[in-house]
This record gives sequence, structure tokens and C-alpha cells, in this order.
Amino acid sequence: MSQNETVYLNGNYTQKEKAKLSVLDRGFLFGDGVYELIPVYNQHIFYIENHIKRLKNSLDLIHINPSIIEDIKIIDIIKELIIKNNYVNHYIYIHISRGVDEARNHIYTKSCKPTVLIMGENYTPFSKQDIQKGKHAITENDYRWLRSNIKSTSLLANVLIKNKAYNEAAYEALLIRDGYLTEGSASNVFIVNDNVIKTPLLSNKLLPGITRKFLTDLIKKHNLEFSECEISEKDLFDSDEIFCSSSTNPVVPITKLDNMIVSEEAGPISMKMYDYTQDFIKEFYS
Repeated sequence: MSQNETVYLNGNYTQKEKAKLSVLDRGFLFGDGVYELIPVYNQHIFYIENHIKRLKNSLDLIHINPSIIEDIKIIDIIKELIIKNNYVNHYIYIHISRGVDEARNHIYTKSCKPTVLIMGENYTPFSKQDIQKGKHAITENDYRWLRSNIKSTSLLANVLIKNKAYNEAAYEALLIRDGYLTEGSASNVFIVNDNVIKTPLLSNKLLPGITRKFLTDLIKKHNLEFSECEISEKDLFDSDEIFCSSSTNPVVPITKLDNMIVSEEAGPISMKMYDYTQDFIKEFYS
């Protein structure tokens, strides 16, 4: 992100390099906040209603009044940032912390006014050639907290796990809790077995990904066999295909898992899902 790009912070539009937060902001001190990452395609905001719904749910679950979204007109702010920064294909982060309190204290006061930061980030999605080759993933014990359904800014465990994958030349780490797949360190996970696409059931153990929702909508639209179900570690390793989903890359096939070759290249259903996502984006956001 350029230092000259405009960001929104607590009612003001300012250059990124000039945006400042208090040392007593609870987001900085405790990770006491939530966030959203929203793609922008051809200046159109992607699946915005679903992102706002999830953001409201996250706020509600940590006892911040979700009405702040309407009070400050977040969607209008995003549109203004798109115009001010001339974003075409970009990604928007919304960070909302509980705000600045009187002192560093685990117990927060009701007088806290939430801090709202909205800014853009430029990621380059994988090319179709990269997607066809597939990526390497590792498995890791899911030692995160048990409220992973909240899109919290407290991401230390995810950061450590993602960096472990990076240091092992892997794209992602797929997380196992009590013998069952939950999600990736920064993605949801799908497997394919006997032509049936499967993904873990939503629960407190994983994030209700908006791209996950997007893919399930496409799966149903194209009448593919699909199941939301428990996926054991054995099921994962017995998969015919594996792919991850995230806002920056809707479908990323995994062709190597730990030391096991899943397939020589991305499988046919993974590539079909990748094509469906690209066709949808081109059709509805052009």
C-alpha cells in the first residue's frame, strides 16, 4: 500500500502515513477488536451484504454495538475510498477495536468509543498457471482459541502457524483439532472424494468464510454433489482433491500435503470451481 493512499480513521480521511492510534487503544493492547477483508472487483464491492452481516455478528459476539456500521455509514466510506484512491481491483480492510480506555485494564469501561480504521491493500492473486500447478500445504495442530467463528484481530496463533508453513515452503497450514479438519491458518478448506465436494460444518471452531459462502452458492448453482460434514484427518489424506478458499484467492488447489502427493496437478473439480469463480466475477463485476 502506498504511503500516499487515503485511509479512514475515526471520522477522518487522511494519508496512511499520517494516521495515528493512541497507545491506550485496546486493539493495540489486547487485540480487542474484529475486522473484515472485502474484495473490490472493477470498483464493485464483493458480496457486501454477507461481509456486513458477518462483521455485525463479530461485533455482537464481543459486545460492541453493531449499530456503529450504520451510524458511520461504512459502505459509503468504502465507496469513497474506492473513488479517492482510484481502486479498480483491490481489497478493503475494516478494523474495529473497542477503542481507547482510561488505562490498561482487562476490564473495559462502557464509555469506550470504538476505533474504526478502513484502508485498502493491494494483493496480486495467483495466475491460472499457478492454480493449475497447485500448492503445497502442511498439517498443524489447531491450538487457537475456541471462538474461531469470530473474525478477531487477535491473530497471533494464525500468524505463527502461517509462518511455520512459509518456513517450510508451503502455501498454507491445514488445521487439525481432535482428529478433525477445521480450516487453514488463513483460509477455509474443501476436499473432493468420489466426486463429492466436502467442507467442515460451521461451528465455533472455524470462521464462516464469505468466500466459503460464495463457493457453496456456486456449487449449488451448478448442481455439484456437496456435503457440509465432519472431515477426519484420515479423510483429508484420503482425498482425491483438496482446495483452500480465501478472499484474495477463491480457489487454491493443494497438490502436496505434508510429504504426500495428492495429485500431480490441480484436479478437475478444483479447476472447475476456479473457472466458476472467475466467470462469476467477470459477469457480475464488470
